[in-house]
Amino acid sequence: MKLKKHFKLIGLLIPIFALFLSVSLSNCKGKAVIHEIKDSIINCSAPYVVHFSADAEHRSRKLEYTWDFGDGTTSHERTPVHVYNESNVYQVSLSIKQNKAFDSQTKSINLTPDATKPYSDWDFAIAAGELWAPARVEFQNYSKFSTKFIWDFGDGNISSAQDPVHIFENEGTYRTLLSAICEGDTSKYSVDLIIKDSPSNILINEVSVRLPENILGHDIELEIWYNNNQDYRYRIREVSSFPVVFNVKKKLFRFNGDFNRDRLEFIVFVDNDDVPYVNFYKESRDFQLDYYPSLITFDDGYGRDIKAQIGYQD
Repeated sequence: MKLKKHFKLIGLLIPIFALFLSVSLSNCKGKAVIHEIKDSIINCSAPYVVHFSADAEHRSRKLEYTWDFGDGTTSHERTPVHVYNESNVYQVSLSIKQNKAFDSQTKSINLTPDATKPYSDWDFAIAAGELWAPARVEFQNYSKFSTKFIWDFGDGNISSAQDPVHIFENEGTYRTLLSAICEGDTSKYSVDLIIKDSPSNILINEVSVRLPENILGHDIELEIWYNNNQDYRYRIREVSSFPVVFNVKKKLFRFNGDFNRDRLEFIVFVDNDDVPYVNFYKESRDFQLDYYPSLITFDDGYGRDIKAQIGYQD
């Protein structure tokens, strides 16, 4: 009997050891894969200032970057900035090495007068899924060969920042124009941004709750209240792992589109205790003041946190 038990134990240990060995060998070999060399070029004539970066996969330890800028100079920085003092076509190469893993890639950089005319391009990012008034917009400038930028947001405001942040206070359609300028040449790119009126509905799509490990095995109940009225209540019994997710998918029935000081409260109970284990709230005006975030969070730093996914509707 003892011999059989020893064989069973060995049978259990072998796959664990094999997994450990596999992970160890993988870490020793490393990982290094270059997907793309990226560049951001300033100026339309020499000297050209080029910001280099790479879309690459690798682990963090013992990583070596080697850039060859094609003009006889090199760098081991991860995101170098290089100045080209003469117009030419340069073959830029990057190699990354991690232990035994290695990858390299080459990119042609055309820095000649015919190829370096100003080029205007941009995109934007927002906190919510749509542009609701007031809308806070973070503009991302992808222009090339330019030394000066002029943004016209279409609402009477302008900016000369490279990547400005602008707030559209009211609903409407705003033609936002970026002029990228260099040595008298100008490239323009515009997009119509449609800013919708403030949303009239707030939706709670999903709420995840994380509590300390000693709560595992207990019942967890979530209540959602708005303006001192209960809009949602659900209990999950004998929770086996955290976070536990409540698929609410409901709008706040008592919210009428007025962003005021009415409270939206998330209350968590453990078992049948009448005293809340976690109590977290936001005022409805906070959503408007924060430009309609899609995620609101609470974390007390002691293992108790709540994450609520928020949606909006007309």
